[in-house]
Amino acid sequence: MRTACSTLALGLLALTAAGQDMEAFFAGRAPLVLDPSRGGFDPGGQVSLIHQDQWLQVPGTWRAAHLTAQWSIRNARKQVNAWFGVGLAALNEKHGIPGSHHASAGLMPAVHLRSGRRSFLSAGMELRWTNDRMGEGGAWGSQYDGLRYDAGLPSGEPGGATDHSWAEARVGVSWTLKRDVESAHRRERNLLVVGMAADHLGRLLLRESGGPPPALPIRATTYILGELPHEIWENGFFSGDLIGHVQGTAFTGRINVYAGKHLDNTMRSEGGPMRLGFKAGLGYRVQDALLVNAALDVGRTTVGLAYGWAVRPHNSLVAGRRSFELLVQLRSI
Repeated sequence: MRTACSTLALGLLALTAAGQDMEAFFAGRAPLVLDPSRGGFDPGGQVSLIHQDQWLQVPGTWRAAHLTAQWSIRNARKQVNAWFGVGLAALNEKHGIPGSHHASAGLMPAVHLRSGRRSFLSAGMELRWTNDRMGEGGAWGSQYDGLRYDAGLPSGEPGGATDHSWAEARVGVSWTLKRDVESAHRRERNLLVVGMAADHLGRLLLRESGGPPPALPIRATTYILGELPHEIWENGFFSGDLIGHVQGTAFTGRINVYAGKHLDNTMRSEGGPMRLGFKAGLGYRVQDALLVNAALDVGRTTVGLAYGWAVRPHNSLVAGRRSFELLVQLRSI
């Protein structure tokens, strides 16, 4: 297993040598945006809202809102070897061209199986409806620029109004190693998560108006989410994310490092102190931007902020670009 993880890590490092990450900064905190197999793995339910926008030196700033929800269909009263999970996701992107947007909604069933005393194997898929609309004139606002993808960069290709709807699929598998063996009444934290996903599998065209629908190559995602507990402060940990994507001719990736404090793995007693936790760190989108982010856990609620500075822009249209992201998350336990 150590050899396999080392090989995967080297492959990811090689992959991140030429691109920009398409995913949200807080993808590790809302894993359904990475991989449908994560739906319902963690106990209870979770709802996450991620808002992202860019301040460009051109009119019509791009912005997006991503809403995910998941629920674990698991018997919480005893130790189990298999259970189901379900996830929902909705995305709305507004582009710089007036009247242009991209919206989708998906359902994600997943199954989780015990593969060892502390490890689990998960598989899931997403069935997604997508609507893509471009206003009169202008150009589509989410394009590749050489080796990278930038949601705020127009392609420069003129076009008329189009309106397309289609159904497509996404699949994923992941493997999770827990910090310790779980009991019937205690859920242990994840020590290591390794996964892969493939998006834009197949397309069933439901509506076509105007020109042909945009070409969407299959996007492959590979990621490693790791955590190292420590006792420098109570419930402390260091963690890191390594995320890579391949889509068509684009190679993208990001690396993040964090320090934080977990919430107490207990229920708050009546009149007791508030359960607090935090996570803060730095990230780098290869050949593109330096990122800073921080999140605060207060009981069952998490609020996070992230900011990115363009450091090696490939195009003068995005020189000096700033990216901002807000995470709001609610949990049932």
